[in-house]
Amino acid sequence: MAELLYLTNTGLLTLFYFSLFCNQLERILAYHYWNHDISDSLQHSDGRWVPKRNCTEGKFGWRCLSICNCRHKRSCDPLTGACLEGCKNNFYGTNCLLKNKCMYDSRGITYAGSVAKSKTGKPCLSWEGQHGVRRDMFPDGKYPKNYCRNINMSADYAANPWCMVTSSEYEDCNITSCVCPEYWFGIGCKYECHCKKNDKCDINGICKSGCAAGWTGNNCQNRCKSGTYGDSCRNKCGNCKNNSCNPETGVCEQHCIAGFTGNYCITECPNGQYGRNCNLRCGNCRLDNSCNTRTGHCKYGCQPGFMGPTCKIKCANPHYGHNCSYPCGYCLKGTSCHHANGKCPNGCESGYMGENCRTVCEYGFYGQNCNMTCGWCVKGKEECHVVTGKCVNGCQKGYEGTTCAKAVVPSKKMSTTGAVVAALIASIVVVLVTFLVFHRYRRNQKVKHSSFRAGPDVVPDIPEGSKETDPFLIGSPHENGRHILPTTHSSPEPSENGETDEPLYMNVNTKKMNSPVKIEDLYNYIQTNKANNTSGFRKEFKQLPEGLLAMCTTAQREENKEKNRYKDIIAYDHSRVHLDLVPGDPYSDYVNASYLDGYKREKAYVASQGPNKPMLKDFWRMVWQKNICKIVMLTDTVEASKKKCEKYWPDSGVEKYGEIIVENIDNAIFTDYIIRTFKLNRNENTRIVKHFHFITWSDHGAPMHPTSLLIFKRKVKLYNPNSLDPILVHCSAGSGRTGCFVALDYCMEQAKSEGIVDVLGCVQLMRTNRVNMIQNIDQYIFVYDALLEATMAGETTIPRSMFNETYQKWCLPNKDSFLSNIEDQFKVLYQLCQPVPRDEYRAALESENLSKNRFKNILPANRCRPYLYTMADDCNDYINAVFLPGYTRQIAYIVTQMPLPKTLADFWRLLYDHQSDTVVMLNDYDRNDKTCALYWPEEYGYTVEHGPLSIQLLSSSEIDPTVAVRVFQLRHVSKGEERAIKQFQFNAWPGMQKLPNTTASIIRLYNQVQEWLSQNGKGPITVHCMDGARRSGLFCAISAVIERMKVDREVDVFQTVKQIRVNRYQFIEDVEQYDFCYKVIQQYLNSQ
Repeated sequence: MAELLYLTNTGLLTLFYFSLFCNQLERILAYHYWNHDISDSLQHSDGRWVPKRNCTEGKFGWRCLSICNCRHKRSCDPLTGACLEGCKNNFYGTNCLLKNKCMYDSRGITYAGSVAKSKTGKPCLSWEGQHGVRRDMFPDGKYPKNYCRNINMSADYAANPWCMVTSSEYEDCNITSCVCPEYWFGIGCKYECHCKKNDKCDINGICKSGCAAGWTGNNCQNRCKSGTYGDSCRNKCGNCKNNSCNPETGVCEQHCIAGFTGNYCITECPNGQYGRNCNLRCGNCRLDNSCNTRTGHCKYGCQPGFMGPTCKIKCANPHYGHNCSYPCGYCLKGTSCHHANGKCPNGCESGYMGENCRTVCEYGFYGQNCNMTCGWCVKGKEECHVVTGKCVNGCQKGYEGTTCAKAVVPSKKMSTTGAVVAALIASIVVVLVTFLVFHRYRRNQKVKHSSFRAGPDVVPDIPEGSKETDPFLIGSPHENGRHILPTTHSSPEPSENGETDEPLYMNVNTKKMNSPVKIEDLYNYIQTNKANNTSGFRKEFKQLPEGLLAMCTTAQREENKEKNRYKDIIAYDHSRVHLDLVPGDPYSDYVNASYLDGYKREKAYVASQGPNKPMLKDFWRMVWQKNICKIVMLTDTVEASKKKCEKYWPDSGVEKYGEIIVENIDNAIFTDYIIRTFKLNRNENTRIVKHFHFITWSDHGAPMHPTSLLIFKRKVKLYNPNSLDPILVHCSAGSGRTGCFVALDYCMEQAKSEGIVDVLGCVQLMRTNRVNMIQNIDQYIFVYDALLEATMAGETTIPRSMFNETYQKWCLPNKDSFLSNIEDQFKVLYQLCQPVPRDEYRAALESENLSKNRFKNILPANRCRPYLYTMADDCNDYINAVFLPGYTRQIAYIVTQMPLPKTLADFWRLLYDHQSDTVVMLNDYDRNDKTCALYWPEEYGYTVEHGPLSIQLLSSSEIDPTVAVRVFQLRHVSKGEERAIKQFQFNAWPGMQKLPNTTASIIRLYNQVQEWLSQNGKGPITVHCMDGARRSGLFCAISAVIERMKVDREVDVFQTVKQIRVNRYQFIEDVEQYDFCYKVIQQYLNSQ
């Protein structure tokens, strides 16, 4: 009789089954495990697990082919056939299929029926108490009352079942040999047939039709091994949990692993979904909301306003934008800015204006939102204080008070004439004041409705808003230096293509401008112009002509309006790209794209808007007709929930755009950009076009640091460098980010040729050919910063094949400075890398987190720290750790400090929450140091718990004398999720040394980590040393440099170190560590 089944946490069955035959037990267990998912086949009852019914009433067994024989016509167990109240009369066996007067082996050794008379009809005596008969002689360990049995009491079994008829005599029983019931065979009919088409097998279990799906072996008794199913077990299971599927059908009965869905788990989660059964939605990911289907980590980073690997965390005040890296402006006290675009919804603090409250009040205004007019102040550099309105240089004659708004009251002794004159003057003054106040009020209203060009908020990448009625020419009437368009400056209206426009006021300034700066003076020039809230650059930027400066008749035709994404960013007649006319369409030569001149080269670039739907076919016509082989894309298709560009390429395969067939033949993904290779086909003619897509430039402002854009620009430059055809560059409008890229390329060529850069002259030149190239002050300053890094650092990239030769030269001292090139690079690195501002450490400096920081000066910035989600007692979302990029992954490393006693739970929460299966430990463990916490169990099988997480040591070894390797099981107790974590402890770096013992030892560490990652490791690598900086930074820098060398066959230590120092300033703090990176690469190459 079947008793009870218990299910352990690991999914293993402990079966207490008191049966006559062990093989029957194995068959039942195998059937239970393989034919039915445990959770579906067992139902819970009072803490115990019993079989669910799967067959129709009265049937049981494989495919329900056997009929129950239970007492009182009760139902039997649908899997085993066992009857709770026993078998009906004249049947026996665990499944009640065997007839009472039959034996199913040659001598009846397995007979367990209830015949109780001998052949002569004598009643059998009870076995209990018979001389020489013991319980253990019976298969179930019990005396079987007085039923006939064949037990081994001598050297062998008898020929038939027998029983004692007197205390000293025994007789054979009348038991005959029978054939097994249908679908059963073997001694005691222990085995069930598993034939195709439900055929019956012979007495040996042989199936003439062959084994059914899911079974193999001569008699079809072997279930398919885990991970296989079907005929002869030839098919592999899909992406099933525990790699276990139904061996017959292939259905994943325990459901799918994360990232897949469907009965067979071969369907990957659709775009925007992830997790087990794809029941979770991706966070706010960039590029069509695409995330890793298993972990939910966003492949290309977050949309502006969100952070974290899954991009579900909104930027916390006071940060916004891409990676929450931009500080909010001066929003009204107590209010925060919008997490995505940085706008201050409740207005600005006194002294600031604009949507993002980063623009200081214009001359003559002060107060909240700059809506107060200065009094009668003495003119000077500053008329009145922008916050208080206090006249900085005092009052004009006749006025007094802090704000000089109060007229001086005349003395009573004043003569009548004087009084009359005074009254007359006062009247005139009142009229003048009234006029000026009214005039300034109107001016202020214009200011409110305009898009100021100062700060990242001031001009979002795309202007929005005005309606033009007529084209206009340079030299049209203007007022106060600003061109007046016949337009209504009310709230923005939707444009015809579904977007909005903002008004543009246009400076008419035809004088040629330039501001050349020698390369050797550039650093000081930038520092000077950044002083006083970048006042020098603001003054320089304001000189530029603004708005529409030339005829644009074709762009404004009714037939072409829908081709323009924004009404005010359109192509001039004189510089627009002309397409070949399509037969029957006289207006088909227009596309919103303009030629721009390069340095000493005409029409070097095509600056285009990001295609909208009406422009898709024209975009590819332009690429084909102008022989373009390089497309530079600087926008996402969607930014801050707004459509910025239509997706004009297939992710894979082929798509047709008019006459042009575009095939995507390769996608190379890097941390900040993607390089796609397209094969174009038109009328059987083919071309290759490279698509360079920069994906980490926020739609407001400029990149935080120029290194990644410089690496990207170099990629563009190196592809087909001898081509004389234009490079197509576009963002959304084709003006802001596009202008930055073109200006950077232009000025770098100028610097190389002349030793100077003239950003002002370059931007003016661009604006004569396309509207508002480089749209705001932040973008303008960014061009200077990028040029500074490019010119100061020089060429730091070395082809792999030339590394040894180049490195040897760089180690030699220069004649002028007596410093080596390596030392010069490090000096430049320190000049360019600025400490992270203190306000970015807000979370680290909160009182509840101060004690979690081992060193008070090594803290994580909010924009790059990992947030913790798993709940634990006395824990919040903070840990002193930072994300670091690799060369192809945005989050390749998590760097943290050696855990403190109070941060043990945080360390394991970090690994669990951010799917990190790899730990690199670069410090020794000192048992005498009470601040160091041993974060793993030292004994096998011993488990430590931190909140809902349990950690168990599975193995420990020292394959290499310099590296100890441990494997832990990390388990979430309540969720039942388990992961293997592998730790590599590096033992070749003594405590007080700046550097490891040898370059070879750290290469061996790197190789071991990479081998684990290639086989099993997932997620970012967690790296820690004592302070989470000095040693960890060196290991991550070396790893990232080698990664780039493997991918692109080139080495650039400078750019790699600069990129990781953006997130933690204390990485690579001395030239010895910097040079050690080069030495490791040299050793690595020489050992290949």
